[in-house]
Amino acid sequence: MRRVQIALALLLFAALACGEVSTSTPSSTLDTSAPGAALPEAPLTIAIEYGIFGVAEAYIPTGVTYAKPQLVFGIWGNLEPEPGEWHWEPLDALVAEYQAAGFRGQQILLTAESPWASKVPVGLFAQVDTFPKDEHIDDYENFIRSVVERYDGDGVDDMPGLLYPIHEYGIEREFTAYWPGSAEDYVRLLRIAYPVIHEADPEAVVMQAALLLIDIFDGAPDAAEISRRWQVSRINRSLDENLTVIAACDAYDVLDFHSLGDYSEIPPTTAWIREQLQAFDCGEVPIWIGDCFSMSGLVGYGSIPAHPTTEATVDQVIDLLRAVADSRDPDHETATSWLRAEMSIGLVRKIVVSAGENLAGINIGNLEDWASGAVAADKALVPMMGSSMFMGMTDTTITQRRPGGPLPYSGHMWSQARTAGDARPAFYALQLVMDQIGSYSTVEKLDLGENVWAYRFETPQGPVWVLWLDDGELYLPDMERPNVAVTLNVEADQIQITWTPTQVGQTEPESRGVTVSDNACTFDLGLTPLFISIVD
Repeated sequence: MRRVQIALALLLFAALACGEVSTSTPSSTLDTSAPGAALPEAPLTIAIEYGIFGVAEAYIPTGVTYAKPQLVFGIWGNLEPEPGEWHWEPLDALVAEYQAAGFRGQQILLTAESPWASKVPVGLFAQVDTFPKDEHIDDYENFIRSVVERYDGDGVDDMPGLLYPIHEYGIEREFTAYWPGSAEDYVRLLRIAYPVIHEADPEAVVMQAALLLIDIFDGAPDAAEISRRWQVSRINRSLDENLTVIAACDAYDVLDFHSLGDYSEIPPTTAWIREQLQAFDCGEVPIWIGDCFSMSGLVGYGSIPAHPTTEATVDQVIDLLRAVADSRDPDHETATSWLRAEMSIGLVRKIVVSAGENLAGINIGNLEDWASGAVAADKALVPMMGSSMFMGMTDTTITQRRPGGPLPYSGHMWSQARTAGDARPAFYALQLVMDQIGSYSTVEKLDLGENVWAYRFETPQGPVWVLWLDDGELYLPDMERPNVAVTLNVEADQIQITWTPTQVGQTEPESRGVTVSDNACTFDLGLTPLFISIVD
């Protein structure tokens, strides 16, 4: 189903990519010491996705230095469209742009899809099977080996001008929606690729094709509800298929799952995955959220509500998102401002909770909107794609420039460079996260009362607390938002409270000093995350 919804959107997006489309609203020395090596030392690597041409420099001010390129650049058919005919220029150019801008780590997903080597290549009416034909297994191994060797930074057959080595690779895109075959076939492919990668680069880290478990853990259900959902899932693969992939931990180093729902799905998803890893004697496997919307998609897959949207509010949500799509709608500005604020709030919550769950990394999207700009078509797609259509952290314009030339096989629109426009609140929220807790060493979850999410981070500058209120409800525009009085014990004379920026046009967060009495401070806490630090 997700393949269908994305495909429909991309057809519209591609139709406009031939011109300049705006999605706005009113040779060097290799640095082998850089943190491109296997899992960086920071407890949680915060990355952006999906890397596209033209915007790398625009995102450096966020403080993020790790990126995941757009997935089409790792498709076999785009790198070797004909046997022995290599087209390195697009991927090389993208890697070079991000490295030159200051991104020292990148994570590349490699996909077996090939017009000449796949058993049943992608076609309009074909039952696709991208697993390599038997006679092309050696060619697949060579494809994997060639990519890893080109970017490992060992001085042998490296990309010209490579600044930092790339050591992180995923094998295939999301298992749930994008792998067309069986779980057993996927594991077979993974076990072919894994030793080849490690032979080519002993420092490599391999991620399996990600699990998407949103309709199982959406809204943090209890155990009985989780069991029921496995039986009736409309989006997911079966429990057995997911377990087959998890059990293959001899062929991956990091487990990848996707978080396209509300942040509250992250703790139960992580707990369940760790239970399965333990059951399969996999040991301590790092977990990475390889694809993360900044907020809940709210609705998708044909008007299915996603927490905190409910059946009672789904029609209102669809109307609001359609107003975002249509600048002539009388509710456009209200709906857009509301959505931008929700993105900013959700982004902070997702990163903080991921840190609290001791995850290895999180890739935060998106770098551009997925709406096509064709208003009628975009409005029609809202029930399928929800808020994901409008999740760009900046305005962007598609240009005619192709820094790496055309992609020879698929995803042609992503060969075109973008121009970044105005940054949105989520951009500044990401900047605030990196400034406040980007270099933390430890994190502890606190109990400060019902519906209060609170974490204490230890950073080089001292402790930082991040808190917000969440009663599980969806607050639409013009609804009164709750707040509660919270008391924080802190040994200091004064603290600084900084609120996550949520307003369109707001480039700096609101911040104020508060005097502490008797090592305790009481303040009002609402839905917007706030950061608290000690004033020396």
